[in-house]
Amino acid sequence: MITIVVLHYPEVVGQNWLLMKKAARKLDVELISWEPHKIQFYCEDKKCYPLYDGQEVNPAVIIHRTIFPFSGVILPALHYWASTGTVVLNAPEFAYRSRDKLLTTIDLFRAGVSIVPTLGFIRSGNNDFSMLGGGQIIIKPAHGVRGEKIQFFPSYKDYIVPTDVSTDLLPLEHYIAQPFINNGGHDIRAFVVDGRCIAIMQRQARKGEIRANLAQGAQGKALALNHPASKIGVAALKACELDYGGVDMIEDSDGTIRVLEVDAWAGFAGITTVTGANVAKAIIDMAVNKLKEKKKK
Repeated sequence: MITIVVLHYPEVVGQNWLLMKKAARKLDVELISWEPHKIQFYCEDKKCYPLYDGQEVNPAVIIHRTIFPFSGVILPALHYWASTGTVVLNAPEFAYRSRDKLLTTIDLFRAGVSIVPTLGFIRSGNNDFSMLGGGQIIIKPAHGVRGEKIQFFPSYKDYIVPTDVSTDLLPLEHYIAQPFINNGGHDIRAFVVDGRCIAIMQRQARKGEIRANLAQGAQGKALALNHPASKIGVAALKACELDYGGVDMIEDSDGTIRVLEVDAWAGFAGITTVTGANVAKAIIDMAVNKLKEKKKK
C-alpha cells in the first residue's frame, strides 16, 4: 500500500480532508496527517535532516496544504525531502510564489496569459492609482484568502490611506488594486490537476454582495469542461509551474477571459459539490503516478 503524507491542519476546511480520505480508501492508499508546526530541521557538520514530531522521517509522498505561515522551516524541509527522492506535489517555491497575488500576476504576464490590470502597492506609501482608470476599484491583501479583507471604492480617488499602518522596517503585507470588471459579483473558478481542467464552475455572489467566493455565500453553477476558460486555467497553472490548483477568472465586456488569481492551496470541496468532479481522487492519482514514475528511473 502506498502511504501519502498530507501536511495540513485537518480542521481547516475539513470537508477537503474528508473527500481526500474517501478517495484514498477507494484507491487503496493510506493518508497520514501531519501538523505543520511539528516540523523541525536539524543540521550539524556531518548530517542535516528534517524531523516530524521529534523523529527523523523520509516520506515517499507529501501533499502540503495550509502551511504558508510556517514557510521558514517547512520550505527548507520540503526542498530537502524532494532532493532525497520524496515526491512533493506543487514544488514549494512555486506554491509559495502563487500565494502572492502580485507575483502570480507577473508570472501570468510573462507567459502571455490575459490578466486583470493589477497594481501592487504598500498601503502607507504615496500611491498613484490613476492607471486603473476612473471607475470602481477593488483592493485585496496580496496573501488574502476566501475573499477576506477585501475593500471596494467607487474610484481610486476615494481610497484613503489607513492611519494604523506601521512604518517600522518589518515585513508588512502588501496589497493589490484592480478595476472592477463588469461590476464584479461573478467569476469563473477552474480546478486543474496534472495539466487538465477537471472541474469548472461559474460563481454568482449573493444579493448585496460583490465577492463571488462560495465561502461568502455565492452560488455555483457547473460549466462544461470544453468552456474556453478551461484552456486558460490550464495555461495559468502551467505559467505558475504548479501540479494542481484553483484558477479564478472573469470575462470582460469584450469577451476576453482574464485570470484574477491562481491558488496552489485552493479548496476543492465547493467545486466538487457543484460539478460532481472527484478532485480529491485526481490529486491522489497524480501523486501515485508520480511515485511510480520515480521508482522506474
